[in-house]
Amino acid sequence: MKRLLSLAASLASLTVASAAFASASLTFNADWSVVRAGQPTTAAPLFISYNTNRLPQCRGTGWTITGYQMTNRGPVSSFPVASAATPGTTASVALNLATGGDLELWFQVTDSTGCSAWDSNYQYNFHADVLQNPTLTYADNGSESQYGTITGGSTLMVDYDIDRLGQCRLGYMNFKTWNVHVHYRIDGGAEQVLPLTVAWGQFDLEFRRQTPAFIPIPVGASEVELWFVGTDRGNCVQYDSEYGQNYVYTVQ
Repeated sequence: MKRLLSLAASLASLTVASAAFASASLTFNADWSVVRAGQPTTAAPLFISYNTNRLPQCRGTGWTITGYQMTNRGPVSSFPVASAATPGTTASVALNLATGGDLELWFQVTDSTGCSAWDSNYQYNFHADVLQNPTLTYADNGSESQYGTITGGSTLMVDYDIDRLGQCRLGYMNFKTWNVHVHYRIDGGAEQVLPLTVAWGQFDLEFRRQTPAFIPIPVGASEVELWFVGTDRGNCVQYDSEYGQNYVYTVQ
């Protein structure tokens, strides 16, 4: 599994147009392409440009196009996109994102007759990686990067590609029985653990999806130490710990 952004590119056919914008945008074109400009973050609005010709159905009285958003498989919220009163074929929306991670978007058109149609990337939804300050990213190629500054009182997002720990993958029938966790300590204190995987699917066919972890950094802290562990039901254990030294970051 490639990082959140790579997963987004494969599922939603995103094309990166530029990474130099303070405010990022997603453009949903009439030809079904989706173009991303800039890096979505929680620090600035994400601008959505939506061509209403993507959903030409359901043009009865009172038709509306509604957008839906979900972050890290959490609660779903909706936002208005377009209606019969929208001039032209392009609607614009600004989304304020409160949490970093895997943002999913999809759209629905309805009218007063009960007609309904969806634009949801064949039910996979449209994905984009959202950074928050601060974020630590651990890519599948073994590299690590930091966005923002780790400060006391902040919430550190850990975006970890679970393919870095791909050995422990034992399952049971159609169920996944493996997990990846981040272990961490603040200033050499007690070890704490957070999940980096979430179950997804149906009762007879289960998948694992990666999800970021969020670590609260106490005011007055000076150092945060992390390492990663993959396990399965067969007692397989695999570590990603910078060769036993762990990943250590200074808190400003």
